[in-house]
Amino acid sequence: MRPRAARRRLGSELAGRRTASAPSSVRAGISLVLLWLSLTGAPRAQTGPPPSFEHEVTASFVYTVAKFVDWPAAAFGDPGAPLVFGILGDDPIEEPLQRTVAGKSVGGHPVELIRVKEGEDPVHCHVLFVGRSEAAHVDEVIARLGNSSVLTVGEFDHFAQRGGVLRLRLDQNMVRFEVNVDAAERAHLQISSKILKLGTIVHERKRKAGSP
Repeated sequence: MRPRAARRRLGSELAGRRTASAPSSVRAGISLVLLWLSLTGAPRAQTGPPPSFEHEVTASFVYTVAKFVDWPAAAFGDPGAPLVFGILGDDPIEEPLQRTVAGKSVGGHPVELIRVKEGEDPVHCHVLFVGRSEAAHVDEVIARLGNSSVLTVGEFDHFAQRGGVLRLRLDQNMVRFEVNVDAAERAHLQISSKILKLGTIVHERKRKAGSP
């Protein structure tokens, strides 16, 4: 596929339209309004999505990004094993994500959605959405995952800098996201350059010598 065609395909997948001359601040975000219009088929005269649609957008975005990530073969018990989306903590994304992934597949793997209970080992997930209720425990969650091939996703401040792979946020009707490439490498995940070009690349905070 030619680069231009690939960009058009990605733009269609994410329902965001950008031009080559757009500033980086625009390229790093996907329009929430355009994504809503694309997903719902609503008339373009409408001014914007209803407040509850933010969760639908987030769910669709997480599922779409997963289609541009390659997991190592060892992350699956067999070629037909499901790709597991897990949700940790209380977050309104659960129902929209369940509707989004129902009957879908990623990379030939049927998608399964589970809820990860507090204290439960999340390494059996391939995508782990960390709810806002777990913000105070994110360091512990990341430590438990270690080098497991899990695409961690969160929406709260400094999630990526603290070791999460993908941090999402809604800003002025834009879905913006950060990708921690260090965390992705540690998890042995290959994230498409098409995604990396649309987001903001961040690195983990370096700990000072002698600090825990």
